[in-house]
Amino acid sequence: MEVLLSAVLGDLVSRSISFLVDKYYQQKMGMGVDLQCLRRLLLQIEATVLEAEGRHITNRAMLQQLQMLREGMYKGHYMVDTIKNGVLQHEMVNDEVGDHSFSFPKFRPTKRLCFSTRTFTMAFQGEDRKEVGKMLCSLQSIADDMKEFLVFLKGYPHINRQPYSQHLILEKCMFGRQAEIERITNFLLRESLGAESLGVLPIIGPARVGKSTLVEHICYDERVRSFFSSIVFCSGSDIGSKSFADLRDSGIVKHQSCVAHERSLIIIEFIDDGDVDEKNWIRLYSSRSCIPHGSKIIITSRSERFRNVGTTQPLELSLLPQEAHWYFFKVLAFGSTNPVEHPFLESAAMEMAAEYRCFVAANFVASLFRANFCTQFWRLFLRCHRNIVEKHVILFGEHPYTLLQKNHDIYLVENFRDPKFILVNGYKTCLRNDDPKVMLHEVHTGTSKAHGKFEVLVWRSRIPPYHEFVMSCEAQAQQHTIFKRKRAR
Repeated sequence: MEVLLSAVLGDLVSRSISFLVDKYYQQKMGMGVDLQCLRRLLLQIEATVLEAEGRHITNRAMLQQLQMLREGMYKGHYMVDTIKNGVLQHEMVNDEVGDHSFSFPKFRPTKRLCFSTRTFTMAFQGEDRKEVGKMLCSLQSIADDMKEFLVFLKGYPHINRQPYSQHLILEKCMFGRQAEIERITNFLLRESLGAESLGVLPIIGPARVGKSTLVEHICYDERVRSFFSSIVFCSGSDIGSKSFADLRDSGIVKHQSCVAHERSLIIIEFIDDGDVDEKNWIRLYSSRSCIPHGSKIIITSRSERFRNVGTTQPLELSLLPQEAHWYFFKVLAFGSTNPVEHPFLESAAMEMAAEYRCFVAANFVASLFRANFCTQFWRLFLRCHRNIVEKHVILFGEHPYTLLQKNHDIYLVENFRDPKFILVNGYKTCLRNDDPKVMLHEVHTGTSKAHGKFEVLVWRSRIPPYHEFVMSCEAQAQQHTIFKRKRAR
């Protein structure tokens, strides 16, 4: 009897262990399947988006569907890269404990192979796995709707352009603003109804978010140019006691042609709140009968005061969503190089993308990374960056980028390899000119030496209105920096 009982118990234990092992194995396989499905789905959606962006689509519903595809693609890529980055940081911590290195442990080909299986399997645990499942279902629903979209897409003509790499395309386009472009275009091309002869659209947003660039892009649209006989740019500080007719005649002419119906597009840029008060605006708007019926006004401003001056809902321009910004930054930083082949560099790029959300900083850092594509440089850049951010937070309580936006003095590192500090006491946006300037990346890399007071060019936009972003700087002796003095107190 004891022998029989022992055999039965042994069989039950064996079956239980086998069941648990099989269940664990199935869970692990399920995680891998989820990952592979998500990656394949993202490739399908990305291929569709790139194909659609190469076509001249005019149907509004298809443009809305294309925007949904973009947003889903950005969110999917961001989720995969975030999980991958989290796992990578965990491995880097383990490596640092073992070899006491700062960051970026030596990356071996054998480790790359196991990274795609073991480490990703570790990532899909608990809430992360649930979120991945939700994302997979959401993207699958979007992909199911692509079949009809692709059928209709074939009916639209191709846009003629050279087969550039994706990063070259993004450097010369309005990235992430397709929905805003479509809304402004619809406003401009909509015929005025009834007695209302002048439509006004306010565009409100923080500094350097892309308001002027967005409007300039609209002005180059052939549909807009063929609709208006003239497009004129004015500064809010020039209004004074002028009427709309005076502004049209005295402003900077962006476009002028002969069309069947004479009408004007006047763009007014208000930089300071004091450029115009409520009484002046009422007086200016009362002069609308002086310009042809069907004319339109676009106002760009940082101030909320202009929210209620429009004849339609204001367009609020904000920073790109984090997912879209990461996609943009990654493409620019890696260029034609596949980020999958450099997971540690991809992790560094993700950290920098999270630090700087504006287009100027993203373009500068990404181009600097792409021009110095090596682990040693990225590691050195991150070390200096973390150090300078930490010092600003300790001394001033805020990130240096936030301080710069508030016109507060900040400090930058002159040479990553032989650190000295530069005082930045001014930041401005100006129109492009061909005068030689010291480039910020030359200062950072030590190819240009800083002496006394000087200006550095942070970044030069490659799309109209071709703005240049310039910092006013002053070289500081290393032993006399504010950081040294503060620490000595």
